Amino acid sequence: MNILLLDVYPHVDYRISKDQNGGYGTANDYGKTLFTKFLKFVVNKSIEFPPLFSVQVLGELKDANHSVEYSKTIPDNLEFFDFIVLASSIVCHETEIDTIKKLKKFNKIVFAIGPFATSNPDNYIQAGAKVVKGEPEMFFHKFKKSNEEIKQLPNLIDNVNNIDINDLAIPAWDIIFKNYTPRFKFLGKEPAVNINASRGCPYSCFYYCVYPLQQGRKLRLKNPDKLLNEIKYLKSSLGVNNFIFRDPVFSIDRKHTIEICKKIIEANLNIKICIETHLKNIDDEMADYFKKAGVKLIYVGIESAVDEVRKDSNRQSEANDKQIQKINYLEKIGIKVKAMYIIGLPTDNKKTFAETLNYAKKINSSYAQFSVFTPYPGTPVFSEYKDKINVKSYEEFTQWQLVFDHPNFSKNEIDDILSSAYQKYYLNPKWLLKHFKSKFL
Repeated sequence: MNILLLDVYPHVDYRISKDQNGGYGTANDYGKTLFTKFLKFVVNKSIEFPPLFSVQVLGELKDANHSVEYSKTIPDNLEFFDFIVLASSIVCHETEIDTIKKLKKFNKIVFAIGPFATSNPDNYIQAGAKVVKGEPEMFFHKFKKSNEEIKQLPNLIDNVNNIDINDLAIPAWDIIFKNYTPRFKFLGKEPAVNINASRGCPYSCFYYCVYPLQQGRKLRLKNPDKLLNEIKYLKSSLGVNNFIFRDPVFSIDRKHTIEICKKIIEANLNIKICIETHLKNIDDEMADYFKKAGVKLIYVGIESAVDEVRKDSNRQSEANDKQIQKINYLEKIGIKVKAMYIIGLPTDNKKTFAETLNYAKKINSSYAQFSVFTPYPGTPVFSEYKDKINVKSYEEFTQWQLVFDHPNFSKNEIDDILSSAYQKYYLNPKWLLKHFKSKFL
């Protein structure tokens, strides 16, 4: 079969990522000040990645000997394709729905995949798509259905199976590379790809986090040898030296993580790695393994400096002094940290966020991200806020604006606080001095 994977985006002046935020996607619009506009310009210069789940689907279809193409726009040779797979997200939702309607005019079968279509299938189905729930690569594994069998499939495909993640194909980054070469500015100018070592996240922040919506809360580990072979293949075949692990918590299983690091070290691959993890899973020994394996950047969720705010959000965090100690050690040994903070958590207010911003400046990590609390459809917290949603489009769920009536913040106040947070953090003399030393000394 000839199959198209379609990955569409709205026309906006900021960067959109469908890969981040557990596959729901984010947009990078930091505020309206001159400085935040400059920051947006800098971030926009980095080339974006397609969602990893879509590249994995490409790998499965390629492995089943289908002819597969990838595009960000509807191609002129649409009649060539037997069916279309569309990568869903919340930040491109309306654009995706319009695209499905256009495709249906050509009588094309469309499968909508991804966590947002999984948790919110109705709009996709009404537009004319068949929604594959859960991990879509499981459905397309060894895919051999005929056109007639595909037509008979239900509109909502409840994708339940027992396929081991270790039996899945390598994500087909070679198909993406035919269109453009993904790069990640934080790791350098060389090609970069997303990869994962595990799936699922059992942590309590599933209350507002979207990561478990597609992968579930049960932790499943990829065999370290399989992972190593994937890295070697991507390095030798595509010249990839930079790897971004998209595990929600990379080091959640200590033994598994150390084994991966040891194998990368022993193979002497000379690669650069970015991970996202939880500070409570890092100690000096783990940090040293990261350093030797090639980890250059770690994303960590701080969210808030205030214990009460974290507890009310079901966030289990290290004590602040331990957070500072661990981040300081990571940066001391040459691993940069991007600390992530949330404005407008359920019990957050101007005073508590001021404490968080001061705390962020005290930590003084190499990078900081400030985003706006967003009750996403599909998460437990959404049921508490669905009657307070004050925006008309899902594409406004970007993590950079307030989408509901908050008891302690107005939308304009959040906008001002967000802009101010970035400006106060990155123009802080302490951070500027640190950045200057890292670049020039």
